[in-house]
Amino acid sequence: MVPKFVSIMLIAAATCAAALGQNPPAQSPATPAATTAAAPQQNSKDAAASQPAAKPAPPAPDVVGLKKKALAGDVASQNRLGEIYGVGLGVPRNLAESAKWFHMAADQGDPAAELKMGLMTLGGFGVTPDVKQGLYWYNLSASHGNVNAMFQLGTFYEQGFRVDKSATEAMKWYRMAADKGHVEAQLKVADIYRTGLDEIPHDYQESLKWYRAAAEQNNGAAEYFLGYMYQEGLGVNKNVEEAANWYNKAVHDNFSSASIALRNLSR
Repeated sequence: MVPKFVSIMLIAAATCAAALGQNPPAQSPATPAATTAAAPQQNSKDAAASQPAAKPAPPAPDVVGLKKKALAGDVASQNRLGEIYGVGLGVPRNLAESAKWFHMAADQGDPAAELKMGLMTLGGFGVTPDVKQGLYWYNLSASHGNVNAMFQLGTFYEQGFRVDKSATEAMKWYRMAADKGHVEAQLKVADIYRTGLDEIPHDYQESLKWYRAAAEQNNGAAEYFLGYMYQEGLGVNKNVEEAANWYNKAVHDNFSSASIALRNLSR
């Protein structure tokens, strides 16, 4: 029970950071040792000259101007202030202040702000943790068409996080997001129909349908599982050539397991 709780809260925290506009720092690939050893030595002057010029820092946000617009009811300014205070852009980071501005936008029915309030309220970021209120914001955002809120609610019901576990309820939310083109939801629906989940039996035809929908968006995992289903004859006649075709597409879309599947297919 504890590992599941910790895992979901870490995901919620990461999602909250992304929603606030905070991205993890990019990591540069390590330089191979051989390349480093073979590189010619440069003196400091040459090395400095060869370095690209540093990009100028982005201008500090006009917090005063944004507050004036936000207090006049401008939703975009309210959301922008929520992001600014959430990451500390030109101001000290203040999650309580961030939540205040997102709350103002959410009170005007903005689906993105409602989702952010759900994340912050459920996780206790800048506000007192409140499960009932957090789920209220998620449901409100989903009711206003936010596919990310729909998908997250599906995850909650599938895993039994802060709600009673229910495969039927999870599938309801996943299908709502999938019908609107959310590729992760399409993949999740396809996976559930392929394997079954609690009271939901497997249905290979439905699984193929949703894998194809996700594959149309160049999703490597969906392409891989289409290859697998053609290889094994799940819902379709076995077809090694078609399996190879989908595995190749998955390789092209950087799904690493597809390379292994292709090698095994040719044996």
